[in-house]
Amino acid sequence: METVSFELQPNIAARLDKYLKLFGSKEIMFNKFIEFHINRIKREIGQMQIDLSTYEQKYNMPSEVFYQKFSTGQTDDSTDYLLWAGIYEMQMSCKQKLQELV
Repeated sequence: METVSFELQPNIAARLDKYLKLFGSKEIMFNKFIEFHINRIKREIGQMQIDLSTYEQKYNMPSEVFYQKFSTGQTDDSTDYLLWAGIYEMQMSCKQKLQELV
C-alpha cells in the first residue's frame, strides 16, 4: 500500500478529520469522493448532450460533423455556432475527465 501525504491549512485538516470519522476509513471516503465526481460529470455530460441535440436538430447535423467544420473554418462565427462549439468542447473535456476517473 502506498502512502500519500497532504499539507493542509488547519481548518481544512480539521474538516478532513471529521469526514474520515464519518466514513470510517480513508479508502471509503476517497471512493465516495471519486464516485460523487463521476456522477457529477455524468450529469453534466447528459445536460450538455441535451443542449447539443437542440443544435443538431436545428441545423440537421451531428455535433461531431459540425465541430470538424467549425474547427477548419467552414462555418461562420454566428452566436449559435460559437455556443454549439463551446458546449461540444466542454462535453469532450468532461468525457476525458470521466475516462481518467474510471
